[in-house]
Amino acid sequence: MRIFKVPVIINRLCMLLLFSAVSVNAQPYVVSTEINISNGDWYPLPEEDMKAAAVDTALAELTKGGLFSIIESSKANKLDLDISLIGPAETAKLTIQVKLKGQPTYVSTASISVRGMGFQGIYNAFEHIGLVAAQRLNDKTEALLVRPSSGPHDKIAANNKELQAQYDEAQRLKRQYKYKSSRILFEQVAAASGKGSERLSALAKDELRYGLTVFEAKQWMVAMGSSANPSAIATSIQKSENLYRQILAENSDSLIRTQEAQAALDNLSVSRNALKNVLRAQTLMAASSVRMMIQQQYMMTGECPNKKEVSRYISDMQTDVTIKSVINSPEETRYSFTEDKSGNPFSLSCANQRISVIN
Repeated sequence: MRIFKVPVIINRLCMLLLFSAVSVNAQPYVVSTEINISNGDWYPLPEEDMKAAAVDTALAELTKGGLFSIIESSKANKLDLDISLIGPAETAKLTIQVKLKGQPTYVSTASISVRGMGFQGIYNAFEHIGLVAAQRLNDKTEALLVRPSSGPHDKIAANNKELQAQYDEAQRLKRQYKYKSSRILFEQVAAASGKGSERLSALAKDELRYGLTVFEAKQWMVAMGSSANPSAIATSIQKSENLYRQILAENSDSLIRTQEAQAALDNLSVSRNALKNVLRAQTLMAASSVRMMIQQQYMMTGECPNKKEVSRYISDMQTDVTIKSVINSPEETRYSFTEDKSGNPFSLSCANQRISVIN
């Protein structure tokens, strides 16, 4: 196994002046950072892309909430970000540790399966674990250090009524899609100690590992079905897919959860392909309309229209199409367009007294 240690230097003074939206903590915790990348000769992405996707996303999320600011200093608190690549399982994991002076070390992780994914999908997956690991660390730090139910160095004592109420409130917030607030309460319940706290603590830990994730994944699937916007549908599919891939990686010891996540990924794959087919049909309809328009103009003038003329024609038609370029050659005039709703490109050719759709 090879280990790469890369010091991260972020010298942006504006990051020191962050507004805390979360707590009574007047000043952010100042930290310096170090990145470790460990792998078994498996590189799903180039190292720079892995750092850009996972680490940059994590650092942006860690600092935007006001809990942390990042400087270059050997005297500052330490923030370690470790990317672990598990080749046989095709899994990527990000572990973030914050070592604050005089405080316990707080650790958060996020894992994701990248099996069968292409470059862009893997890059998005690394961004996902960067975001999730950072959100988890922010919320754990806030729950246990910034506004704990008891002293900052003490675990929350067990009190069945209060602990049950706290757990129930966390569930209520989850069902209202207030995931950050819900996660903070689950972190506090998970940290409870003492007689009578074992059951609720275990349930809260499972919510942090699985319950919150699968609930959010299902929420994105519902959003996918309730939207008519192709871009919004594609976003919902990607977010839900990343969450289910996270479930695969973080719950590999559970056969039932693995099967459920795989089934959900199958459904999302079907939805993604269906969306592609719909967008393709939409693009072909737009291409056919523009082709007929250019054909009519050619029959009237005997010439292939130029870019300015085509722009005027499609504006008069009020179509969701943008012309990108016109290339003239002795054999043909080639028009390149974009269908605005889907973002899909298509081309037309004007040659031999015919207007043809190229793709």
